[in-house]
Amino acid sequence: MERIKIVSWNIWGGQYLPEILEFLSEFKPEIICLQEVVQDLDGRNNTAETIARHLGYKSSYFTPTYEIDARKYYPKLEPRVVSMGNAIISRNAIQDFKVHPLSEEKRRFLLEALIPANGQMLHVFSTHLLHTHQNPSEIQELQAKRISEIIPKQHAILGADLNAIPESATVKTLKQAMVNTDTAFAPTWSVYPEGCPVCKPQTIDTRLDYLFVTKDLKHHSFKVHDSKGSDHLPISVVLEL
Repeated sequence: MERIKIVSWNIWGGQYLPEILEFLSEFKPEIICLQEVVQDLDGRNNTAETIARHLGYKSSYFTPTYEIDARKYYPKLEPRVVSMGNAIISRNAIQDFKVHPLSEEKRRFLLEALIPANGQMLHVFSTHLLHTHQNPSEIQELQAKRISEIIPKQHAILGADLNAIPESATVKTLKQAMVNTDTAFAPTWSVYPEGCPVCKPQTIDTRLDYLFVTKDLKHHSFKVHDSKGSDHLPISVVLEL
């Protein structure tokens, strides 16, 4: 039996990188699913690669979603246009990866990595759905439906900032296809009020982040962690393989 700790975290552009590295170095997850990773347009300064290099992980894959003005969304970063997207980091070498489109309008992607663990091949996914300020959205629901169609029936893990509250149609759609590893729904957002100029969150009182697994995977010890590394809190779960 092998224990595998998995973390999912929207790292808000990596603008609080020392705090991100501090948490991950102490918790020591085997697999990390990241959202809001940034990379310069020339391919340099990829936050996920920086994390992997500093902490000694073997593999890191990133897929860009769209280009943004870094200073507009991430106040602590230098003003420049960057690519923002999802990433997966692994202590074991990633064998292969795929990028699945979720919607043409307000485009989003689902990043998949194939990672060997205890004689099995895990399908690990990371994604970040459209931010709708916690309101119902046909596009977001379409993105969730597409995820449920892509995810295999076995050996799959999804780490995601769904930008959706637990009672939303988006979360309900994914719960039909996978198992939510946490039923307490402790809030994960927002550590900083600058996390959204429209919502203007004043406290951590909203659940937006989730870890789902397929029904064949034994899991336990889901946790929402404390950290000042992002406007989102990191979440984790332990798999037994």
